[in-house]
Amino acid sequence: SFLFDVDGKRIMFDTGRSGRYLIHNMGALHIKADSVDAVVISNPSIEHVGGLNAFMTNRTVPVDVYAVPEVWRCKRPFGKLISDDNAGGVHMRDAGSEWIQLTEHLFLSPVIGGGNEMAMVLRTNEGPMVFSARATEGIGSTLWAVKDRFHIIRGLVGGIYMHKLKQPAVNGIASVITEEYSVKELYINGCAGREGIQKLRDATSNDRIKDFFAGDELTF
Repeated sequence: SFLFDVDGKRIMFDTGRSGRYLIHNMGALHIKADSVDAVVISNPSIEHVGGLNAFMTNRTVPVDVYAVPEVWRCKRPFGKLISDDNAGGVHMRDAGSEWIQLTEHLFLSPVIGGGNEMAMVLRTNEGPMVFSARATEGIGSTLWAVKDRFHIIRGLVGGIYMHKLKQPAVNGIASVITEEYSVKELYINGCAGREGIQKLRDATSNDRIKDFFAGDELTF
């Protein structure tokens, strides 16, 4: 999960698989669920939306949730995605068909490529920062969509689904990111996994990929 604190608004990007972990981490960071103004779910996978029900249990007011329609067909292991008690507090906002400007500087992409995953973009003075959940359609597709809209890309934050890939394949991903799209700042985590991150470091340089752990804060 990411929490954007921008333009006087707080926007949460994904809730993770476990509501218990989400609420624990929010508590450790002194973040109240009611302080979040909107939630974005990147794709219809329980790994990215499973914590939403626990998040809603900890709220006292409704919240807009931006997602593709397939998200609402996901199920938790022991029940509905959203319990009946919490359903009234979820204001479903259809996303995925076009770019959505959430605040002055924060944007939600359409679905990427032929899949059903969306990315977030934070527009900064030095260019857009791209926030990826797992880039299942290939990180090149995500970067192409962002560059098509914003013309340049400053950096990339988040997950790339590559923890099972061998080094030559990761070398190709590194080339797309750093050479084809000239991305300068890289904070890779999540489904990239430790092995994937190390392979990406081997393909670039150890200091090119910055650490970014749960609870860390980035300021742009």
